[in-house]
Amino acid sequence: MTVQWYQALLVVRTYRGAKHISVGELAEQLMIRDHSAAELVSRLAQAKLVRRKTDPADRRRSLVVITRAGERRLSELAAVHLKKLRDTRGVFMNFFRAAESQ
Repeated sequence: MTVQWYQALLVVRTYRGAKHISVGELAEQLMIRDHSAAELVSRLAQAKLVRRKTDPADRRRSLVVITRAGERRLSELAAVHLKKLRDTRGVFMNFFRAAESQ
């Protein structure tokens, strides 16, 4: 999984309380062009991490929904990141203590 995939899944999962996000809104949140977001969503959908859904209010818009597989992958990565943060907590605390004493 690339960093961009991870960031996209985070945005899809957390956008407006996990409500659906359009491809355009995803592009805006990731600060990328619409066509780049559409390609990103296509790759994520091919990997079965998200799925597209037609917006019932505007059938021209495509909404992005995270799948169970996407949720699992995101949870796994979050657990890894949390462990790394805990493992390096002492390094950060020493850094801030050193900065305070100067």
